[in-house]
Amino acid sequence: MKKEQASLDGYMNRVYKLIMIIISGSCMIAGVAITALHYLGYARDCNETFLWLFNLMDLGFVGIGVYYIKTGFDRGGMVKSEKLKQGKYAAALIAVIQWNAITYLCPFRDFWAFLMFFIMGEALFFDIKLVRQTTIALVISIAISWVIKGDVLLPVQDGYFVANMTVRLIGILGMSVSMNVLTYFGGKFLVEELEKYAYRDSLTNLLTRKTMNGYLEIAYKMAQSYGKPFCLLMLDIDDFKAVNDTYGHECGDVVLKAVSGMVLSCIEEDDQAFRWGGEEILAIVHGSKEKATEMAELIRTRVSQQEFVFCSGEKAAVTVTIGVIAYDPKYDVEKLMEKVDKRLYEGKRSGKNQVVSH
Repeated sequence: MKKEQASLDGYMNRVYKLIMIIISGSCMIAGVAITALHYLGYARDCNETFLWLFNLMDLGFVGIGVYYIKTGFDRGGMVKSEKLKQGKYAAALIAVIQWNAITYLCPFRDFWAFLMFFIMGEALFFDIKLVRQTTIALVISIAISWVIKGDVLLPVQDGYFVANMTVRLIGILGMSVSMNVLTYFGGKFLVEELEKYAYRDSLTNLLTRKTMNGYLEIAYKMAQSYGKPFCLLMLDIDDFKAVNDTYGHECGDVVLKAVSGMVLSCIEEDDQAFRWGGEEILAIVHGSKEKATEMAELIRTRVSQQEFVFCSGEKAAVTVTIGVIAYDPKYDVEKLMEKVDKRLYEGKRSGKNQVVSH
C-alpha cells in the first residue's frame, strides 16, 4: 500500500459525508435560487415547465447524495472503496449535468466565470484524474453551449468582442489549470500532514499501530499474488525500563526518539516502520531475507555505537535486539507476527544486542 493511498483513505473517512452533502445540497440551493429569481422577475426567460423539472432533478441529486452517504460505510465506520469510487464519479456527473441544465434553463452571458465552483466540489476528493476528467467535460460543455446559444452566451458583437473572448478564454484556462494544480499539490501536502499528525506517533514519528494491519495485508497479498517478498523486523530496546528508572522518563523518551530516527533512516522509502507498543518497533521491509537481515544489523550497530547525552549531562549507551522473519506462504499474517515476536525474545534470552533471523 502506498502511503499516499493510506492517508487519503483516512482523509475520506473524515470528510466523505460532508463532501457528498455539499455537492448534492448545492444543487438544491441553486434550484431554489433560480426559482426565486424567476418569480421575483429577474429571470423571466426561464421556462416554468423546465424550471420545475430542474428542481425535481436537483431533488433527485440530493437523494443520490443521501444514498451514497447511507451505503458508503462498512460496519467498522470505514468508507467502502467501491462506494467511494461510485460516489466520486456520481458527483462529477452531477456537476456536469447541473452546469448544462443551468446554462440552457437560465442563459447568462458570463456564466463561464462560475466554472471554478463546479470543479471545486470534485477537487475536495483530491483525485487528480477525476478533476481532470470533470474539467474537460465542463469545458467541452461550455464550447457546445456557445455554439448552440451563442446569441445569448457569447459577448456582444461590438468592437470589444475579441477582447472579451480573449478574457473569457484566458479565464477558463486559468481556472482549469489552477484547480487541477491545487488538487494535485493540495493532495500531496494533505498526505504529508495526515502522515505527520493522524498516522504517526507524535514522539517517534513512526506510523501508529492502528495503521499496521492495512500495510501488512497489502504486503501479504502482493507476495502471495505477485511473488514480491517482504520481511518483518521486530525491534526492542534492551533494558529500557532500567533507562527510565535510572535517568527518568524524559530521558527514556530521548532514547526512544533517537532509536526510532535510526530505524527510519535505515529503511527504504517503500518500507514502513510502526510503533508496536512501548519501546517495541515493527518494520515491514520489502525484499529478501538477506536484505532485511543486513538492514537489521545496520540498525543494531548504529544504536550500539550511539552515546546518548541527556539534559542532566549524564551519558548512557543502549542496545537493541531485533527479530527477523521472511514471508512464507505456509503462514498467514498472524502466524508471521507470532514467529517474528518469538525470534525477538529468543535474542533477548540469549544475550541481547543481536539480530535473530533463523
